[in-house]
This record gives sequence, structure tokens and C-alpha cells, in this order.
Amino acid sequence: MDLKLIKPLKKRGRKPNPLPIQQSRKAEIAYTRELLSLVAFTQAEIKKDLLPLLKRYNIGDTSGVQVSDRFIDQFIQALESLRLRLITITDTMAIEIARRIVEQNKQSTDQQLADILFKLTGIDFKALMHSEDLFDAVSDAVQANVQLIKSIPKQHLDKVEQIVLNGVQSGLRAEHMVKAIQEIGYSTEKRAKLIARDQTGKLTSKLTEVRQTKLGITHYYWSCSRDERVRDSHRYRDGKLYAWTYVHDDGHPGIPIRCRCVAIPYTAHLFDPSAPTPEEIIAMQEAA
Repeated sequence: MDLKLIKPLKKRGRKPNPLPIQQSRKAEIAYTRELLSLVAFTQAEIKKDLLPLLKRYNIGDTSGVQVSDRFIDQFIQALESLRLRLITITDTMAIEIARRIVEQNKQSTDQQLADILFKLTGIDFKALMHSEDLFDAVSDAVQANVQLIKSIPKQHLDKVEQIVLNGVQSGLRAEHMVKAIQEIGYSTEKRAKLIARDQTGKLTSKLTEVRQTKLGITHYYWSCSRDERVRDSHRYRDGKLYAWTYVHDDGHPGIPIRCRCVAIPYTAHLFDPSAPTPEEIIAMQEAA
């Protein structure tokens, strides 16, 4: 539906300026909770299946290649058994989590856009926001997040394997390997939190782009956080108008990792014939 065909209802007072679609903090918290539960489950399984085996073996109190080889064979066998079990569990779990989180983000972005348009026009657009418009974006997002979720236990176990194999080879005592394995849990938790935050931002950006362009909102103002953590390239883009079709070297607001920038939709020309077109604004930007 083209918003140019919509005439805003006359309202008293000053017209509100469009607001950016914000990343859903609720969706991020829910995603973080899901991923941290997966990390905790992986840690519990490692503690139950692998650490007892490791604690029974102390390379510092043994000698000879035979003992080390026998332990490595036992450890790899236990590790692979655990790996297969986690793959089976996370295959289904990852799909369920990804679908739930993507749907939660879709609802949040749609509601925010509907609220923005209602304030501008007095018309409720929610009934016009068809799910099929977002089918490809949602499918791609689910698939990407499934792979990220499944990578959490996989990378965790890969690091455990590396610690033990290197530890045995270098003569590291078992308690030091156990400590190193436990520390992997902390780094995995940090990665899980980053995935939740980053993917929520990416989802918000992509769903916003598709939904707005379907409604005829073709341009946005780039808005950054304006603090010391903002990238120089994003600070340069702050306040400038861009087309959703414009190709940035690192993507639209919210797409780059840890990006906190947002896109403010440009709609003035859609409802006011005297307002400058996006092309006119961009020409003025380039001339400045």
C-alpha cells in the first residue's frame, strides 16, 4: 500500500515527528534468557560427563605415552557421545527458540510502526501489515538464528576438546584443565549475550526495512547514539537521509555488530505536497 494515497486526518496542534523503530529490550532479554539456559545446560552436561573422567586422570602423576593415549581415547569417546546428544537436543530447541524470538521482534517492530503512522494520519495500519510481506525476511532470520544457537554448544565443546588435548600434550595437571574448562563457561555466556543483543538489532533493522518499503516509506534519517562508542563512519552518517536501497559498506542502522544506531522514517513528503522530496534533501546533503 502506498502512503501517498493516504490523507491524514486533520488534528489540532503540532504534527508529531516520526520516531525510529527501537530494538525491543523485551525481546532481547527473552533471547538472552533462552541462550543462557542453553549455556547452563551445556555446562551441566560437561560437568556430569567429562569432568569426572578428567579428574580421575592427572598427567602429573603418571608417566608413559600409553597412559596418555588411553585417557585421550576415553575422553574423545565421552566427548563425541556428549556432542551427539547435544546436537539432537539443540536441533529442535534452536528452531523453537529462533521462531519465537523472530516472531516477538516482528510484533514489536510492527506495533511501533503502526503507532508512528497512527500519530501521523489518525489511521490504524495494523490490518494492512500482512505477514506474507515479511515471509522471506522472517525465514532468513529464523535460519540464521538457528545456526547461531546451534553453534553455542558446538563451539563450547570444541574449546573443551582443545584444552584437554593441548593439556595432555604439554603435561598440564588435571586441576588446571578443569579450571580452564570452567572459564570457557564465562566466555560462552558473554558470547550468548552478544548474540542476543546483536541479532535483536539486526532483526529490528531488517524487518523495519521490509515493512517500511512495502508501505512506500523509501528513505530514513540515520540517527546514532552520539557517544564515545559510536563508530566514526556512523557519526558521519548521523542526521543524513538515505534510501533503503542505498548500499552502505556495513549495512543499515542496527545491522553492524554492536550497532546502536536507528533509522528514523522520512514521511513528510508522503502527506504534505509542499515538503521536500527525499531526492531534493539528498541533493542538498551532497551539495553541502
